[in-house]
Amino acid sequence: MKTTIKTIAYVAILALSFSACKKDKKSEPTPDAPTPPTNDGEIITTMKLAINDGTLTTCYMFQDLDGDGGMAGAYGNLSNTLTPQSDSIINLNVNKTYTVNILLLDESKSIIDTISHEVLNEGVDHMFFFNSLNPTGNPYSVYLTGSMTTVTYLDLDANLRGIGLSTKWQTPSMPMSKSQLFITLKHQPGVKNGTFAPGDTDIEIPFKLKIN
Repeated sequence: MKTTIKTIAYVAILALSFSACKKDKKSEPTPDAPTPPTNDGEIITTMKLAINDGTLTTCYMFQDLDGDGGMAGAYGNLSNTLTPQSDSIINLNVNKTYTVNILLLDESKSIIDTISHEVLNEGVDHMFFFNSLNPTGNPYSVYLTGSMTTVTYLDLDANLRGIGLSTKWQTPSMPMSKSQLFITLKHQPGVKNGTFAPGDTDIEIPFKLKIN
């Protein structure tokens, strides 16, 4: 990625989202190993999800400070204490609409780099995908069959294709047991067409999604 000017409006949204985060409940570990890679010299060490139900914002996080191939990464909350491979289950309530904002960081440097700014500013080259599904319709959305949850893209690039830093999640009217949720950021310079196949993976983190 190239270094770009930060977007002030997006900084304000993220600040509001993540300042309201509460500590997550510890849950059972997931066996899947996330793979945070590098991209043109940039490292993504941390993915944070701010999930807001209209009143309360709950945060989920994955962090791997030394990158791929070193110490194992860990799921956790926004404190400095992380339990390896825990807190990977995202718990949502039935028949609710949530706004979900994703924050990506490079915390391997003395000055933390907010990679989300570059993703937003280079939106025509980047797109988040959920379970590797191709979004359809207008607005762009995907249906997660395992959780019967619909994810709708709230942010679009200059070509009116989704980015996915900000999405709306609509849960079903019935409880659903845990299902796999992969969140993947693809880097697709010059080949972005709204589908998962083109380009390279910048980061892919597996969570579990449960509807209560």
